[in-house]
Amino acid sequence: MAADVARPSTAPLRSLPSKLAWALVPAFGLMSLLHGRDVGWDFRNYHWYNAYAWLTGRSNVDMAVAHHATYYNPLADVPTFVAAQYLPTWCVGFAIGCVHGVNLVLLYRLAVAAIGAEPASREDWLSLALAVVGTTGGMALILVGNSSNDMTLTLFVLAALLLIVRADAVALWRFGATGLVCGMAVGLKLTMAPFAIGLAAGVLVLNAPLLVRLQRVVVLGAGGFVGVALFGGAWAYSLWQQTGNPFFPYFNDIIGSPLILDASYRDERFLPRGFFEALVYPFVFSLDGMRVNDVPFRDVKIAIAYALVPLATAMALLTRRALTQPMRLLFAMALVSYAVWVSVFGVYRYVLSLEMLAPLLVALALSLVPLSISARNATLGVLGLLAIAGTGWRWIPIGGVGWSGGYVDATLPAITDPDHTLVVMAGLEPMGYLVPAFPSQIPFLRIDGWLDAPSSHSAYGDRMRARIDAHDGPIFGMFIGHERDRAVAAFSADGLMLANADCATIHSNIGEPLQWCALQRKASSE
Repeated sequence: MAADVARPSTAPLRSLPSKLAWALVPAFGLMSLLHGRDVGWDFRNYHWYNAYAWLTGRSNVDMAVAHHATYYNPLADVPTFVAAQYLPTWCVGFAIGCVHGVNLVLLYRLAVAAIGAEPASREDWLSLALAVVGTTGGMALILVGNSSNDMTLTLFVLAALLLIVRADAVALWRFGATGLVCGMAVGLKLTMAPFAIGLAAGVLVLNAPLLVRLQRVVVLGAGGFVGVALFGGAWAYSLWQQTGNPFFPYFNDIIGSPLILDASYRDERFLPRGFFEALVYPFVFSLDGMRVNDVPFRDVKIAIAYALVPLATAMALLTRRALTQPMRLLFAMALVSYAVWVSVFGVYRYVLSLEMLAPLLVALALSLVPLSISARNATLGVLGLLAIAGTGWRWIPIGGVGWSGGYVDATLPAITDPDHTLVVMAGLEPMGYLVPAFPSQIPFLRIDGWLDAPSSHSAYGDRMRARIDAHDGPIFGMFIGHERDRAVAAFSADGLMLANADCATIHSNIGEPLQWCALQRKASSE
């Protein structure tokens, strides 16, 4: 059997570093508790609402409650929502953190496999150190316990890489399994697509006859298709049936749903400003994390790997030093994944897997440099200290919203006729998290927001206006206080007005108070 992919030792399963890797998993659960409950914009906008809407079949009841995100695949959010219905809030937070902590174990196992470490050897301990540094980066520590799912989906990327590193020329099934695992991640969240493309590039450059390489890529792609179909196919089909666009609202300039504008609807705020900046972008966002993220953070590991890996690879090629198969796989995957990400997204959370892998990439690259063992260890130690010093520790959230009470608690105004009540939402602030607290028979329409507004004159807006016009019963408006003028203007554009100046207030344990106002139809002369 041709061993054209490095065969790692299986002994580390019982080594002390392996046991320590597992022992560190609960530390991530504790970090989640220290962070406090996630009450960020995205959670209040769609993570809580989307899971509820999917579980209760509200796709034909509500419209645009969470702006664009109303139409994100909800499956990744379902476990948290379900767990929160039965477990104490702190227990859910701890469990999420522990799940995120499994990244450390997978990264450790990947490092052991890539380096070829024997149990309890120096390389085994180095693998553990690389895993610890990789999972305690500037963004990773911010996202521990967070609802964004980015740190959950990194588990799929690391598991997929581990499957390939342990593969050989005969075991094609491993490439299919790798594609399946990575495809599952893409199906759950389309922003993981760069890593699927990167994996295909990594498999293609592994040493093997051309026919074998092509077979692997085909099997990888087949597995990826199955993974995407299993975890995202049903949702994409549902969107296509409802809107004419399986990625609604994104890429509508290409696919062309008639409901909304002919636009891509992508957030391009974080993309580099030109080709040259794209080439040096890791150094740009290492200095200013706000270029690729909504909140401050700092991590320099991707920049270090971005500088060192190409140099070490070029040196190896010039000196005719062979790259190991794990090097070929990981270097190509990282390069192509970065290229796709920087061209399409630019949002740092979406490339978190590279932050985690960067220490391992650096260690592998240094092994290509003609240095003595002591010099190489010293260099790696200095770079490790630089990575730790370059982490934005002061931006890691500690002591946020506590864990008492329910995951989302709300005090609602009295609703006398829920069976015939309609709620229209207006403004840009997140409100979706409150919908599960209301009687399930009440539909919610966001007539004004990022996805649609009365001024858009879209077919999507026409659907909402038709439902408002046909509604026979109480209508209420919901908005946040500082957006009152915008909300009143949106209501007016759709033929509604405040029934009186005074509105009730909705209080919750995770967000600002919202206004709840009775609406009436405008007189035809107005």
